[in-house]
Amino acid sequence: MPATENYRNTHIMTASPMELILMLYDEAIRSLGNAEEAFKVEGPDHLQEINNNILHAENIITELTVSLDMEQGGEIAANLQRLYDFMTNHLAKANVEKNIKPITEVKELMSELRETWGQVAEKEPAREDSLPIGTEPILAAG
Repeated sequence: MPATENYRNTHIMTASPMELILMLYDEAIRSLGNAEEAFKVEGPDHLQEINNNILHAENIITELTVSLDMEQGGEIAANLQRLYDFMTNHLAKANVEKNIKPITEVKELMSELRETWGQVAEKEPAREDSLPIGTEPILAAG
């Protein structure tokens, strides 16, 4: 295992739940950026690169969705769930149609949410009892 991968795995395993959420957002934004870049490249593999990055972002959004605590999160969690559903549907459409616009729109939404979560993380201590289950494989896959 290369040193950078080992460091990354250690960072994921020792991160607080809030840090994991931020890492998920960062990884989804990175994947969506990679999908956008793949549109600029002509060649036999560019469609597969677009597909792989969109699917990776969709998997991360799914992980964010299942980590929502609907009971404690109330209206905020319900709104996030609807937003995540919208993003997943938008990305699925982008993947089928090979259209960059929905990817860019979801990336912008993810960036705004990431910024908001970052502000929350600065103000509130992380809750240790709300670990988003299964985030380690999603983050390690990138």
